[in-house]
Amino acid sequence: MRKLSFFLIFVGFVLSGSLQYFKVSGIRGAVIPRNDIDSAVIYIMVKGGSGYDPAGKEGLAELLSSLLTKGTDKYSAREFAEKTETLGSTVTAYAEDEALYIYGWSLKEHFDETFSLVADALLHPSFPEKEIAKEKRRLVTSLAQKWDEPGYLASEVFRSKLLAGTAFGREATPKTVERIDRKDLVNYHHGFFNKANVFVVVAGNVSPSRARELVKKYLASMPSGRAAKFLPLRTRTLETRIYIVDRPQAPQTQIRLGYLAPALPLREMVTRKVANYILGGGGFSSRMMKVIRSQEGLTYGIYSYFTGFRRGDYFAVSTFTKNETVGKTVGLILKLIREFREKGATADELRRAKGYYLGGYPLRMETPLDLAYRVLNSELYGYGRDYIHWERKFVPPLGLREVNRAARRYFHEKPVVVVCVGPAEKIKPQLKNFGPLEVIKPPRF
Repeated sequence: MRKLSFFLIFVGFVLSGSLQYFKVSGIRGAVIPRNDIDSAVIYIMVKGGSGYDPAGKEGLAELLSSLLTKGTDKYSAREFAEKTETLGSTVTAYAEDEALYIYGWSLKEHFDETFSLVADALLHPSFPEKEIAKEKRRLVTSLAQKWDEPGYLASEVFRSKLLAGTAFGREATPKTVERIDRKDLVNYHHGFFNKANVFVVVAGNVSPSRARELVKKYLASMPSGRAAKFLPLRTRTLETRIYIVDRPQAPQTQIRLGYLAPALPLREMVTRKVANYILGGGGFSSRMMKVIRSQEGLTYGIYSYFTGFRRGDYFAVSTFTKNETVGKTVGLILKLIREFREKGATADELRRAKGYYLGGYPLRMETPLDLAYRVLNSELYGYGRDYIHWERKFVPPLGLREVNRAARRYFHEKPVVVVCVGPAEKIKPQLKNFGPLEVIKPPRF
């Protein structure tokens, strides 16, 4: 433990001392030099993401991100792929709820060329009609398969019901993707890909001065533009609602349960995260796993988590059980949440939770990609520079009183939204006493 503590202090010192923020040609970013490795990464965040998809064309941001590397003004899709392969580099783009990301990784001797490829994909995607059709087919097929999978179906319906009335409550389906055309892609790109909306992180074997030079050389031509506005999000669930997605032939039932929660400052967010580890986020050491899996034998796996947005969060519990034990499982989940809120954690539970976060800290900061992504998260959610090493700074001094205060404030058993995917005829009688109940049909594509 003493050796681990020394290593944590050393890693934290290196990170806090070497992380440098910059602004070059109107572009904000950060550089994390690591001379002990032979690679580097350029990681760029564009604020926007799936939450900003036009209504009826959900899936636009995801489709656009897949097309960034499928043809630029300079390279065809094949030429771009051949170029990265020749360099031994990786260039990847993807979309999340409130941002799109593109990153490039390479050995240090090929980093300049890799940076230029990332910049080309970011600034000059050509959106060829042939590639659009190909990526749409791929995405439509993928979504159709996902929506047929009970776990995905449960999560998406839960999200849509919990976040109904907000941009985050809309989900991509094969039908919404089919409506997207090239004009939508071009308009989205023009609206979000600008200096006011991006943040650039360079990490690895590259000097701060060289990182700034590359940003200026390859990204200075980006238009100024405007930053994406915050999307509104409620922070409180007003009433309990039960939804059953009827799958008559399902051999078991998928369960999702949760509620809206407020976004928190970094220190309080960390306290809530540690508290949740004890309740349901800690794998086999969590209370939910011990009681619902090990003691009662109702499931093979259960976990809880908070997922964040810039203006709010939500809490969710995810599990599955036999059709005959759905009511018992939901009841036990609510009981465990209530007991945790009322009685709090024990000193031993807190010790194990702190050990998990401190012990895993070096692994979560191991690669340049890990470091860069954490800096981007800090920027997106406004956590500040302490987020880079929150485990080292905020976890060690956490006391039982703080964690139990978080348990009282941020965990409750009602009101909640519950979604179950399974045979309605079997599970409806088990859930009728938990709150207003609605049976819905699964979508078909």
